[in-house]
Amino acid sequence: MRVRVEGGVQGVGFREATRRRARALGVLGWVRNLQDGAVAVHAEGPAEAVDALLDYLSRGPRGAHVEHVEVQDVRREGHEQFAIRGVSAGVFVVQQHAATARHFDLRLEVDGVMRSWAVPKGPSLDPAVKRLAVEVEEHSLAHNRFEGATGNGGVIVWDRGTYEQGGRVRWPEAIERGHAVFVLHGEKLRGGFALQRTRPGAKPQWLLVKRRDDDARPGSDVVAELPASVVSGRTLDELLESAHG
Repeated sequence: MRVRVEGGVQGVGFREATRRRARALGVLGWVRNLQDGAVAVHAEGPAEAVDALLDYLSRGPRGAHVEHVEVQDVRREGHEQFAIRGVSAGVFVVQQHAATARHFDLRLEVDGVMRSWAVPKGPSLDPAVKRLAVEVEEHSLAHNRFEGATGNGGVIVWDRGTYEQGGRVRWPEAIERGHAVFVLHGEKLRGGFALQRTRPGAKPQWLLVKRRDDDARPGSDVVAELPASVVSGRTLDELLESAHG
């Protein structure tokens, strides 16, 4: 279920108290502070456990003042743990490159550098689509802002924003183990994603998959639908035409 809790519920430890209670009950999902002062909770698991968490949310932890609780049934998202959301783990960027072959680079800030994956066909918001992602060398954060012509092509900033790390295993250990779950807050890409390593080696191969959540768009092709840069508004073709004009 999805729960919206209104009242004096932020700044009183509501999220952490909810996380502890949910884990004690064996409930999966997340808790997040909303911009309007309310708290949102997604809960999935055994009915008795979810009902027990709902009872707790209707009262709140010490110091909270719950005025209204709104509950709706939603589909299961398939979480691995109950986590606090809304705390950024850093920035992410997706750049589209024209070089020997066109491709997208997905970069996530981890420990002060941008861990990077080349995604030939680009990300997808369709959970049924599994995109090949080849791990490549790390980049500095300063490279995130680059957009323009290069010696053998060009680069646009296709999307950017912040992200949250997820899963049971802390980062960067999750990446080293080969399964990393995260939530993107971009201008085009939003919601949960997962990177699953399928082949180790000098250039490890991964699969990039959109998780089934409220931001999933089955049957969509976000790369074709939204081709322009989030910085300049130009497509990669337009950038190359202006550079060679």
